[in-house]
Amino acid sequence: MASSNISAFTKADLDVRTYLRKVILPNALLAMLMFVLTSIFLRIYTLPSWAKVSVYAISTLPLIYAVLYPYARVSSKKVQINSKIPYFATYFAVLSTSDVSRAELVWNIASEETLEPIAGEMRKIYVLIAKFNRGLPTALRFLSKRSPSKVFADFLDRLAYSLDSGVELKEYLLREQQTVMDDYETFYEGALYDLDVFKEIYSSLIIAVVFMVAFIIIGPIITGQSIEILTIFALILVLATEIGVLLVIKYRMPEDKIWAKNAMNSERKKKVLKALLISIIGTIFTSVVYVLIVRPRFNFPEFFSLAVILTPLAYFGRVLDREEDSITIKDENFPAFIRSLSTSLASSGSSITLVLKYLSSHDFGTLTTDIRNLYRRLAVRVSDTRAWDYFISDTGSWLISMFSEIFRKSIRLGADPEYVGLVISRNFERLIRLRRKRVQSVSSFKGVIFGVTGAFAFSLAASFQVVLYINKIFSDIQTQGGFITNILFMPSETSLALANYMILLMILIHSFVSAIAIKFSDGGHLGVAIYYFVMLTWVSAIGVFLGDYIMSKMIHAGGLIFPIIWGG
Repeated sequence: MASSNISAFTKADLDVRTYLRKVILPNALLAMLMFVLTSIFLRIYTLPSWAKVSVYAISTLPLIYAVLYPYARVSSKKVQINSKIPYFATYFAVLSTSDVSRAELVWNIASEETLEPIAGEMRKIYVLIAKFNRGLPTALRFLSKRSPSKVFADFLDRLAYSLDSGVELKEYLLREQQTVMDDYETFYEGALYDLDVFKEIYSSLIIAVVFMVAFIIIGPIITGQSIEILTIFALILVLATEIGVLLVIKYRMPEDKIWAKNAMNSERKKKVLKALLISIIGTIFTSVVYVLIVRPRFNFPEFFSLAVILTPLAYFGRVLDREEDSITIKDENFPAFIRSLSTSLASSGSSITLVLKYLSSHDFGTLTTDIRNLYRRLAVRVSDTRAWDYFISDTGSWLISMFSEIFRKSIRLGADPEYVGLVISRNFERLIRLRRKRVQSVSSFKGVIFGVTGAFAFSLAASFQVVLYINKIFSDIQTQGGFITNILFMPSETSLALANYMILLMILIHSFVSAIAIKFSDGGHLGVAIYYFVMLTWVSAIGVFLGDYIMSKMIHAGGLIFPIIWGG
């Protein structure tokens, strides 16, 4: 398969004219505007040469994005295809036992929006078969050369070769399940390995940023530059680094969601909304008590005060986190249920409703209540589709939603129940095992984030304490000789206060983005990030306090040396 000559535009389904009009042109105009605004800004404020180069470099970011856009889109599409391979292979295998033609088989898969972007690729195959009268092997080979995913391309090539060799489609796809799942497991574990490697890169990157920010904080005393401007530049540096880290995690990790699209049924929605209301009221109450009672009487550090005010929000995130845990437990029980259901269907020849009536008396753990509710809704005979939708909503699981839809539609199209249950349960269990590995990697990543956040806050607070002390020492010495002003430049109290708030904002941004990065890495609900954000805010508050306290103690412990040196 020689796909190296296929352009990135073809693999990304991107038209060149559309790319020039919607990507290149807007980003070129944005780059020009940023360049003009930067030039005006630098005429008003004086910056050192390295800072000017850095500020001008920011203007080129839109152009860099525009140039890399096709390749980024190819990479994103590749990850999306690889993430959906297990569901595609499962659906393809179980539908092959149904009473539909090959063209209808392809069209059924192409109609599944949940399989995007694979469904879009299968639509191309259907057009080649139905509109251009090409054989299925020819269409498969045509598409394999244009697919950005090697796993998907290899699958299409093997399938095309088997069809040409006269192998029965059902038998081939059953054997192919093992190969596809092995390829997917390699891809999945590779992404987890990348996350493990990225933890080291992330730590080193944050250390480099801390060093850079510490230099920017102390630098104005030596260079005479505006501490406000350099602190704003440091804030932009931190923001760009954090967003870059977030995007790398989002687009490198496989798409393995925990929550189904319709997971918020009435009971779960009521519980979550109640938690949100309690968190909001708690935050407002805490803010009022702090402003009216605590602040006038006690002088707490700003970051501690912010952490206390934000603490009630953690309840909302914690409720979502507990719901997420209950969903993952239901995932563990689903393979046993689907095996029992398919085996009973195959052996008895009864309807799904009668089989569910028998199974509802058995214990399937936390899934038992949802199975009984599914039986009651199917027994009413209003709408089988709605009954399964409610079942998916009750479980709240994205994995269960995918495989339930595959099971329901394949049985409706006349597929062999025992074959369907065998394929679904095997693939489901392998995905569960991969998820367990992901949980372990993400837990380690959480530990790194919490440790780095504390060190980040500690370092910035300690650096700022050094600036305050140097400013105090040399401001006092100015009364003895004006020559000091020719060597060092003392920022005003207002500038130092503004720089302090900018540093606190950097730490807050780091905590917020890191919380989102945790949820991007584990595929969970973004609302849980609020819980981690509050926890990281507390870690940052402790880090800031320790940085201030320890550095001030160290400075004052050696403070007697300075009067002796300067003749005090």
